[in-house]
Amino acid sequence: MSIPKKRTRAQKTAYHDTVPLDDDYSEIHAREGKLRRIGQGYRFTHTQRDSIIDEASWNTLESWAPPDDPNYALDLNGDLFNEVLEADIMDKAPAPSPVEPKKKKKRSQVSKRPHVVWADLHREMYLDEMLRWEGRADASITTECPDCIARSVQCPGAAKYRCYECFVPDLVCSSCCVKRHRTNPFHRIEEWSGSQFLNVSLKSLGLKVQLNHMGLFCENPVPCHQNFLVLHTNGIHEVTVQYCGCHRAIAQHLQLLRRRLYPSSQIHIKNCTTFELLRHLHHFALTTKHPPMIFIEPLKNRRPTLASTALLRSVLQWRHLKLLKRAGQGHDPTGIAGTQNGELAIRCPSCPWPKINLPDDWEHAPADKKFLYMIFLCMDANFRLKNQLVSNYSQDPGLGIGWAYMVPRKPYEQYVLSRANDDDISTCVGFQALAKANSKFSVGLRYTGTNAVVCGRSEMIFPLGVGNLQKGERYANMDYIFGSVLHLILVFLVLISYDVACQWFVHLFTRMRRDWPEELRTNRPLTLIPAIPKLHYSMHETAGHETFSLNYIRGVGLSDCECPERVWAPHNALGNSTKTQAPGSRHDVLDDHFGFWNWLKYIGMGSTLLRKYKAAVGERNIQTEGHRGLTDALDPVLVKTWEKMCVDWEEDGPYPKAKKNPYHVEDDRKNNHFFVFQWLSLCADISEAQVRKQLAAEEESRLKSGGVSLNNISASSFIALGLEIEEFQRRVKRLASSAMSHLATTKEGNLTEQRNILRTRIRTWERLVPVYMPGLLQYLDDMSNSSQSPPTSNIGASSSSPDTTEKKSHHPEDMDIWLPSQVCTAARVKVCRDNLTDIEVRLRTGQCKDSLEAVRQVLRLKARMVQFKNKNIRGQRDGTRSRAVINRVHERARAAASKYRAARQALYNLQGPGAWEATFRPLEDCDIRGYQDPNRLLPRKGRQGVWEDDESPPEVEQAPSEFTLFNETRTKRDGTGETRRTISWIWMNSRGPQADDEKDEVLRAEWAKVEHAPLEQRKRLCC
Repeated sequence: MSIPKKRTRAQKTAYHDTVPLDDDYSEIHAREGKLRRIGQGYRFTHTQRDSIIDEASWNTLESWAPPDDPNYALDLNGDLFNEVLEADIMDKAPAPSPVEPKKKKKRSQVSKRPHVVWADLHREMYLDEMLRWEGRADASITTECPDCIARSVQCPGAAKYRCYECFVPDLVCSSCCVKRHRTNPFHRIEEWSGSQFLNVSLKSLGLKVQLNHMGLFCENPVPCHQNFLVLHTNGIHEVTVQYCGCHRAIAQHLQLLRRRLYPSSQIHIKNCTTFELLRHLHHFALTTKHPPMIFIEPLKNRRPTLASTALLRSVLQWRHLKLLKRAGQGHDPTGIAGTQNGELAIRCPSCPWPKINLPDDWEHAPADKKFLYMIFLCMDANFRLKNQLVSNYSQDPGLGIGWAYMVPRKPYEQYVLSRANDDDISTCVGFQALAKANSKFSVGLRYTGTNAVVCGRSEMIFPLGVGNLQKGERYANMDYIFGSVLHLILVFLVLISYDVACQWFVHLFTRMRRDWPEELRTNRPLTLIPAIPKLHYSMHETAGHETFSLNYIRGVGLSDCECPERVWAPHNALGNSTKTQAPGSRHDVLDDHFGFWNWLKYIGMGSTLLRKYKAAVGERNIQTEGHRGLTDALDPVLVKTWEKMCVDWEEDGPYPKAKKNPYHVEDDRKNNHFFVFQWLSLCADISEAQVRKQLAAEEESRLKSGGVSLNNISASSFIALGLEIEEFQRRVKRLASSAMSHLATTKEGNLTEQRNILRTRIRTWERLVPVYMPGLLQYLDDMSNSSQSPPTSNIGASSSSPDTTEKKSHHPEDMDIWLPSQVCTAARVKVCRDNLTDIEVRLRTGQCKDSLEAVRQVLRLKARMVQFKNKNIRGQRDGTRSRAVINRVHERARAAASKYRAARQALYNLQGPGAWEATFRPLEDCDIRGYQDPNRLLPRKGRQGVWEDDESPPEVEQAPSEFTLFNETRTKRDGTGETRRTISWIWMNSRGPQADDEKDEVLRAEWAKVEHAPLEQRKRLCC
C-alpha cells in the first residue's frame, strides 16, 4: 500500500495519514497520537469502510467472474461511417489527420556501445582496483589489530588476517579473527605473508564450533573426527566441531541437524553439508535439469579426495525430505509410515474433485452443463528417459516409489509381464507408439522410456500417472497408468486423449473387463470420450476420424491435448543423468522434477487463466461474427438442415457414431471431370454480362422511343470498351513483368504482338472520346496550365505524328484510359455526356461482383488442387509439374484481385463513401484465402543486420511486393490452429445463396466448423 505525502500538522500537535479507498482491507485501523513533554498518550480510532461489493454477492460468487465484453477484439463501430454518410456532398473523402511519427529518443553513447565506453574510460581503473584487492588495500599502513586497540589491549596483535566473505575487509590478529567468526565458521580467511595473501582455515587459527548450546559452551565437549569436513556454497572447510557430552546430550547427527548441517552418515561422521548448499544444488538441478555432479566438480578441484558419493546421497535424501515436508507428512499423525500411494503429489486444482471444488448436486447437472464436470486425461510416452541396467532394486529400492507420481513398481510390472504376449496391431498409421512396441533397441536397458497421464487443462501430471516402459509403448503399459489415474477420479465424464486413440480405444472395455487387476477396476458409471491430439490428428487417415477430432467434440473448448509433449520437452534433458542412475534413485529424481513442474503450473495458474480468458473472449466474439456472416449468406432452409445434421451427429454418442458426419467431405477428387467443371465455373460471366445486357436493352428502348444516336457505338459500348482496354493493359503488364517476357509466348502471341493489338484498340477508343467526352481536351489543357503533370495519353495528338505519342508513352499499357471515374467530380458534368457516369457506375459494380466471384472460384479450385497434390502426387518430377499447374491457377487469382481493386477504386471515385462499401470492402492480401486455407502463414522475416560505422549499406532497389494467396505475418501466439481460424469476408458479405450450395460438401463442412467454434469458445469461458 502506497502512503501519500503527509499533511502538515494542525497546530503542531498531530497529523493524519489518508489511506486509498481501493486498499485490500475492508477495515482501516488508524492511530492518532499527541506528543507531550513527559511521556506520550495515544487515542485509537476505528473507521468503518464501505465495501464496493456487498457481502451477499461476495459469498454467492456472483461478482467473482471477470468482465465479459461482447465487442472485445472486434472492429470499431460504424459511428464514423454514419457521420461521413450523412455529411454534405463533397468532391473527395476527408483526408485522415496526419499522425506525426513518434520521435525516437536519441540514445547516448553509453547506451548504444557500453563496452566501448567502459573500455576507453574505466577498464584501467577497474583493473587497478582488482589488483588493489590482491594487496593490503586500505590497511596498507595498519600494523596493529584495530580490535585490540579498540579494547585497549596493552600488546595489540599483528594485523595480518582478513576475511574474504565479510563486508569490511580490514586486517586483524588471529585471536580477534576467531572471535569475529564464532557464529560464521564457514568464512574464508587469508593471511598476509609479507608479499601476498595465503589461504588459511579458521581451524588452524583455533576456532572450535560447539553444538547443542546456544551459548557456545559445554561442560563436557566431545571432539569430532580429526578430518571433519563441511561442504558449503563457498568451498570445503576443515572445521573443529565439539559435540555436547553433558546432561543435555542427544545423538550427534541430530546435533548437526540443529545447526543446519546435514551429515552424510549417522555413526562415524566425517562429512556433512550445509543446508544452504543442499538448497542451492536442489534448485539448480530443478531449474537447469543438470545432475548435481556438474556443480560438485568445482568443489572436487579444490579437494580431489572429496567423496562425491556421500554428497550425492545427501542430495537425494534432501529431495525426498522436501517432498515429504511440502506434502504435510511431518504433521500427519500416522507419520511417514502412513503415507498412501500418490499422497505426495500436487493435484490439479482445475480438475473436478467432488467435495473439494464441485457443488453438492453436480451429479444431477443438465446435459448442456455436464461438460463443466468433465476431466481431461492426455496420455503419451517418452523414449528419451531410458535407464540402463545399473545396480538393482535390492541395493537401491528407492525412498518413496508410488508415493507421488510414479506407479507402484511390483503390481505394475506384474501386470505388464502378464500381457507380454498381446499383439498391438495398427490398421491406421505407424506411429512411434506401435513402431517401437516390439523394437530391438532394448539391449542393455532396464527401461526404454516412460509414459504418463497429464491433465488437459492445466498440463499438470496426475498422481500415479507415470510408469516405465519395459520394451516399447505397449497397450498394457498405457492401460495400467490410465486405470491407476481413473481409479482416483470420481466424476462420470472422462475425455481420453492419446495419439493412437483410434486403435487403443477400440477394445478398451474388453481389456478392462478381462485383463485389468482388481485394484484398477471401478464400478462407477463412466462415459469415456476418445480423442486424438491436434498435432497428431493430421497424421492419421481422414476416413471416419472426425469422431476423434478435438475440433468437433463438444465441451473441450480450445484444448489441443498436446500437454504431454510440453511436459516431455523440458524433462528430456534428464535423460543423460537418469540413464545411468540406480532404479530407485531414478524414481525419486523423476518424482522430484515432476513435482516441481506441477508446482510451477500451480503458482502460474492465475496469470495463465487471465491470458487464456482474454484470448477466449476475443476469439468468441470473432468466431460469432464470422458464423453470423456466413450464415446470413446461405439459404435459411439449408442452414436449418445442416444444424439438425450437426445436432444428430453429436447426440449419437461418443464412439462409434452411426449418423451422417457433417464435417466429413467425400473424396470426389477421383472424378476425372472435376477440374473441368471447376474451370468452366471459373470462366462463367454472370454479373458483368447481365449489366451489359440490361444496358443494351435500355439503349434499344431509347432509340425506339425517338432518341438520337451519336455514333454507331453506343455510350455503354464506349465504357465497356474502355474497361476491356484496362483489363488488356493489366494483362500485358503482367506479361511484361515476367522474368522471361522476351521469350514468353501465349496463345494470343508474344509481348510485341500483344502491344500492337492493344495499341490498335486504344486508337479505336480514342476516336470515340470526342463524341462522349467532348470536354476532355479542355480539361487536360486546364490541368497542364495549373502546373499539374499531364497524364500519359494520345488524345489530341495528330494521327500523322506517331513519334509524339511514343515520346510521351513508350508502351501502350502505360497510357491512361480516360473514363468518367478519372475526372474529378466538379468537372465531370462539363467533360462527359449525360448518363455516362451512371453507365460506368453500373458496369463497375458488375465488374466488382464478377471479379470477386472469380477470386472465390479460383480459391476453391486451388484448395482442391493442393489437396489432390498432397494426397496423390509423389516424386520430384510429378510434384514440379503439379506445382506449375497450381501456379498458373494462382496467377488467375492475382488477375482477378487486381481487377477488383481497380474497379472498386473507380467506383469510389464515382460515388464516394456510401452504403455500397459494406458489400465491396477493400480487398487486402490477408482476405484472399479459401475455406480451409492451407499454408496460410509464411515464416517470419529475419532480423535486419547492422552495418559498421565506416560502412554504408548498398542501395538496393526493392522490387514491389506481390501478394500471395496466403501471406499473413506470423506473430506471437497468433493462433494458427483450426479453432482460431476465421473465414474471410469474401465468402460472406458479397455472397448470396447459390443453387449448388446444398451439394457443396466443403462449404457444409466449413460452416459446421464455424458453427462449432463459437460454442467451444463460450464453453472455454465457463470452465
